[in-house]
Amino acid sequence: MISLTFSQGGGGCSTKFPNLKNSSLLHSCSYKQNKLYFIQNAFTLAEVLITLGIIGIIAAMTLPTVINRANEYILKQQFKKVYNILQNAQMRIYADNESYYNCYYIKDTTSTKSNDCQAMGEHLKKLLNPISICEDNAYSKGCIPKYKGIDTVELENNPDADTENTIRNCLGFTEESILNQDETWVLKDGTIIGWYKYRYNSKYGPLIYVDINGNKRPNKWGYDIFPMIWRGDEKLVRLDANGVCTMAEKGGKSSKQMLEDVWK
Repeated sequence: MISLTFSQGGGGCSTKFPNLKNSSLLHSCSYKQNKLYFIQNAFTLAEVLITLGIIGIIAAMTLPTVINRANEYILKQQFKKVYNILQNAQMRIYADNESYYNCYYIKDTTSTKSNDCQAMGEHLKKLLNPISICEDNAYSKGCIPKYKGIDTVELENNPDADTENTIRNCLGFTEESILNQDETWVLKDGTIIGWYKYRYNSKYGPLIYVDINGNKRPNKWGYDIFPMIWRGDEKLVRLDANGVCTMAEKGGKSSKQMLEDVWK
């Protein structure tokens, strides 16, 4: 009779017959060895829970930053898209007419040429082909969500501000005017374009605002709503963001800052 000797001290196994590889006893011993190895090296439940907790804390700390950066990137791309749409439309006007309309802020000044603003607005309307047009009462007719005006934004940013001068110089961007008087267009992609209502007869002018993502939130100046102007001379008219009736809600960017960030 063949005799086998197994030693299990310290979890080990041995035999005088190392060539006896298929023995069920050897398989049993090997299984016990492996089981003991994994038990000794496995994570405990407490260690797993602690690890998951650390991962959760890190995710909670970093996820908002990641989301904010993603949203900011999306808004920048939407701003660039709207800017290009409007600038290309102005270039198309020049191609059609072989000249620009006299409807712009004169380069390096706050003076305007406005004789052709009505004609320019009608031409742009034809080129952009908005799906909705609200000649007035844009809010109640559903063309825009409820926007703040330059008067309310200024007071929120500075409760002690004297808004009389702002209202006098930027009457077309007061909350009352934006919601009830300014003409507003909604493009096929949802972009909203609002026309600053001037005191003269034309309902169009060289100053507009754009909501780059339409009715989607946040619907805040300096985040997804920006005032823009047509600026130039007889040789070139381009969309600009500098210096006329600018506003941004707390934490937002001016149109100039956004334009600079987009083209970095």
